[in-house]
Amino acid sequence: MNKIEKEKKKYAAPAVDSMLDILEFMAKNPRPFGPTELSRTLGITTNLVFRVLKRLTERGYAEVNTEGTYKLSTRFFTLGMSLYSNFEIRRRARKHLEKLCEQIGETCQLQIPDGDKMLVVDTVNPSADFFLHVVPGSRVYYHANAFGKAVMAFMDESEVRKLLSRKMPALTENTITDFDKLREELKTVHETGIAYDNQEYINGSFCIGAPVFDFNGNACAGTGMTGMYLRFGPDRKTFFEEAVLNCADNISKDIGYTGDFFKNLKF
Repeated sequence: MNKIEKEKKKYAAPAVDSMLDILEFMAKNPRPFGPTELSRTLGITTNLVFRVLKRLTERGYAEVNTEGTYKLSTRFFTLGMSLYSNFEIRRRARKHLEKLCEQIGETCQLQIPDGDKMLVVDTVNPSADFFLHVVPGSRVYYHANAFGKAVMAFMDESEVRKLLSRKMPALTENTITDFDKLREELKTVHETGIAYDNQEYINGSFCIGAPVFDFNGNACAGTGMTGMYLRFGPDRKTFFEEAVLNCADNISKDIGYTGDFFKNLKF
């Protein structure tokens, strides 16, 4: 047995493999199946097939009819569309991030909610000798992050409290760790559309973020720019803010948002 085969055996999960075999077969053959028929077709014990189908039904991923046969539910479609939306927003946002990066000469990024953190799904780096590099795929905290704040500002307070149910770590001396203080800042973000990370995540960095809205009007992402704190003087602040808001507006329109949030802002 070679090294690869040993690794496969070490991490084998037969029950999971059987469940995936059942799901893949039922997805390719969209009609109701009974446990016995699936067992015979796939070579899986009837007891295991029944337990998998029973659990899928309890979790809403399968439906059982009066004859005792099962079919997959629309829950899988919903799950797939959630993943599709994440990839689709990245594709549609790319040209707007590139334009923003060209305008301001700083690193630009797009983040989406990913459980208790934000996920960096795309970045565009400037043609410069020095810039802050952000790695796509990174998961970052909400509370010290301009893009996370841009999303949280449009959540219900109960949702925000749930996200921040654990202690908010102090990443720098500027990190806001008091919920009431953060809540007041989020109110301002909700009114202006602009969120900041003023050396809150990393000393020496500065970020300006804005919300991206989907076709339902939900803040589904945060976008904007990241750069070195010393390059952000008062004389450039308005220019950066307007550019970030325009970028967020354009991405939102490109994914189907028809609301008037950005129209009501003065920029």
